[in-house]
Amino acid sequence: MKNFNPVRGCYDYGPQEAKLREYVRQIILKNYQANGYNLIDTPILENLDFLNSSDGGDNLRLIFKTIKRGDKLNLLKPNLTEADITEEGLRYDLTVPLARFYAGNRDKLPLPFKTIQIGQVFRAERPQKGRNRQFIQCDIDVFGDGSINAELELLKTCLDTYSLLGFEHLTVRINHRKILNSVVLCAGFNEEDIPTVCTTLDKIDEITGTGVAMELMSKNFQIENINKLLDIIGDIQNNGLSVVNKYGVDNKILQDILYLIDNLRALTNNKHNIKFDISIVRGQGYYTGTIFEVYTDGFSHAIGGGGRYDKMLEKFSDVACPALGFGMGFEPVVMLIKESGFNVNERKNLALIYDEDNDIKEAFRVKTFLMQQYNVSLFTRPKNMKNFYEKISAVADFVTTVADYEEGKEIKKLEK
Repeated sequence: MKNFNPVRGCYDYGPQEAKLREYVRQIILKNYQANGYNLIDTPILENLDFLNSSDGGDNLRLIFKTIKRGDKLNLLKPNLTEADITEEGLRYDLTVPLARFYAGNRDKLPLPFKTIQIGQVFRAERPQKGRNRQFIQCDIDVFGDGSINAELELLKTCLDTYSLLGFEHLTVRINHRKILNSVVLCAGFNEEDIPTVCTTLDKIDEITGTGVAMELMSKNFQIENINKLLDIIGDIQNNGLSVVNKYGVDNKILQDILYLIDNLRALTNNKHNIKFDISIVRGQGYYTGTIFEVYTDGFSHAIGGGGRYDKMLEKFSDVACPALGFGMGFEPVVMLIKESGFNVNERKNLALIYDEDNDIKEAFRVKTFLMQQYNVSLFTRPKNMKNFYEKISAVADFVTTVADYEEGKEIKKLEK
């Protein structure tokens, strides 16, 4: 028998779940737009040169790549490499396509430029709860504003959006890439080691300090540097921002983080746990400044995150431009809302049945009238009404017939 399941890590969504997903998407979109962000759209396929030069960390190993076609593909070439047979890739996030878009259109766009992107991205993940191979990202980004107030507005917008979705008490963990850079250098690593060390540090919540040490040793780093790094991380975890200055961190960075935390608490009426956390790394190498992740109780993974990536545009266009973004975790957010038992409160769906010998114009007249209150779908009367009722409940809340409606009978609510 044929297997009709979708590819592992990808999912089909029936009418009820698709309705919930669209409901969540609309709430996110409307609140982002209400806060002055502008919707754009970019292609799913992206040039591999842009993807590979983006400092995307481990995500670069998870790119789905397309094969060259026609005359471009020569499988007889000696010593074939991957570059000989691949041409494009599916985007692994929305940040790289956005930077490419802005680089090509910056002369026509305002500064600062605030954007929304909601779209499918693809990663060759090992599928697990909350991690899919195809999933939706919901991003807001700002180009051209290097002030800490840009972070403040961005995070306030996102936290307000989470509240609209029912997430009232969140934990926001904030760090800064330059603090991490200083810590890594103070531990005795070289500057060129920073991306590799930070990629491993990003896993510290999952694999603990012991796991970080083992992975760094497997990459041929010195044990004394590794131990010193973990000691520094432990010191900052125990004492917070009060000790970061002794590891070469600029006081301006410290003041910016304190400013961000204090004002974000005040603007959200202290209903969220907003704190500095040295363990937040964000695995992508393109981050240059503040980084942050959002967590909710009862779920171990972040439900959103982002940060500054002030150098990315320079890689693509040789033009420096500050940039900042946040990606809401659409898939875990929808999953958690669904698990809470939430039902979308909107117009109900009604199945309207007519007999084949009915005047079809009369059926449409009844349908048009009922559409003032319901979403209405017409069906000819089936031979097996019991079976019809059982199956129609997947897409309809109520059912009636043209004849029953004309007689003024109560519309039947279906049992789900």
